[in-house]
Amino acid sequence: MKADDPEILNVGLDLAMEWGPNWLADIQPRLAERHPELGAEALDAYDAVCRAAMRWGHAQVPVHWHAAGGDQAEASRRFDEAVRARYPWISEKNLSHLFSQGCYYAWKDGDLG
Repeated sequence: MKADDPEILNVGLDLAMEWGPNWLADIQPRLAERHPELGAEALDAYDAVCRAAMRWGHAQVPVHWHAAGGDQAEASRRFDEAVRARYPWISEKNLSHLFSQGCYYAWKDGDLG
């Protein structure tokens, strides 16, 4: 099963990055509510792609932050370019959210500074 619909991928990524009671929860049940046409195999495929994009994006924040010498605007520009090269389907909203969430995690883990 190929998870390649940009609209569904962006819904899934948004669900994967959700805070609150659904933080780090599986996206399949919530994605199935929005896309009942998807079977279990497709839901698992979308979950895998969305979680991989989220993890990879979070890991890129400190890389680009340090490469930009701590300049947030430049780090964001570099991050956007790298993420779009790897995940061209990502929406502007999710790209921005991924960067800010990645900054939070990197700051919390002591990787920014």
